[in-house]
Amino acid sequence: MRSSPLAERTVVIIGATRGLGAAMAREAARHGARVALLGHEKAALDEVAASLPGPAPAVEADITDPAALEDAAGTIRAALGRPSAVVATAGIAEGGNCRI
Repeated sequence: MRSSPLAERTVVIIGATRGLGAAMAREAARHGARVALLGHEKAALDEVAASLPGPAPAVEADITDPAALEDAAGTIRAALGRPSAVVATAGIAEGGNCRI
């Protein structure tokens, strides 16, 4: 496989317990990314982490809680360094702007 733009980059997947989030975590890791997993279900996150080729911190956090999110971010930075990408596959946003 040729070099990937994800190689040696840190990617955080929010909502990585199953479905799209878990699939994205596996694919990013397959392309050489260091992957961190965030979600509500620690046991499910640990299962996904175990399926990845390298170490992947599995952090249980409620992303609607600013303090919990800050703690999770610190845990991830300590383990893998500063993220290059954050992918949110779960959560609900109310209000604000969304321009596509």
